[in-house]
Amino acid sequence: MINDMKLGIRLLRYGYGIKTNVVLVIVCVATDMSFFALELAGITTPLDGYMLLPCALTPVQILFSLNAVDLVLDSPVRRKLQTTVPTVMSLCTMLAAYLIIILKKAAIVLIHPDKTAQSAVWLVYLAFLAAWIMAYTGVMYKSFLAFVVMMFMLSGIISFSMMPALRSNFLGEEMVSLAWGALIGVILILTGGALEYAISLLFYKKPVSKKMLGAKLSREL
Repeated sequence: MINDMKLGIRLLRYGYGIKTNVVLVIVCVATDMSFFALELAGITTPLDGYMLLPCALTPVQILFSLNAVDLVLDSPVRRKLQTTVPTVMSLCTMLAAYLIIILKKAAIVLIHPDKTAQSAVWLVYLAFLAAWIMAYTGVMYKSFLAFVVMMFMLSGIISFSMMPALRSNFLGEEMVSLAWGALIGVILILTGGALEYAISLLFYKKPVSKKMLGAKLSREL
């Protein structure tokens, strides 16, 4: 696992669209911090923490661009680059992003104890979305149709479940509920990583979709 992570980090420098992705990450982080500031001010914003989820998968997106290169496709590490390496990388980056979200929610609860129940449920909700996205990552870069289906389903889930989740308090209103929410969230993300790996094993022989690599890179291939 550690070796897979090291390999992924070393190969990132050769990926496509690094500068563009870095700019997008900066924009997402800045937006998320704005939502966090509003939460600290006592204004409820349902998107707090949500913008960090796509940031966590940015390294995987850069890494997958290498799978369009013939030299990589013919190499003995092809299977690892489409299965274990992206899975380990997405799992580590997603857990790191989730840790930041947990710390943010803890800070909000310390200032606004009345938001404890809401914050605990939101930790579980964000982890569920993260697990869903991670699971689909195993096939998302292989099929544009799979990507479209994932986006429609994800949009539907968010549209119909976001507000009920914000109003729920099934974990309770005590401070310990935040710890329970974080623990359940970590379990969900680990499950998402396991599903991502299993799905990637099923589809790793399928070529990467050029549509998923971006128009400019597709023209250059």
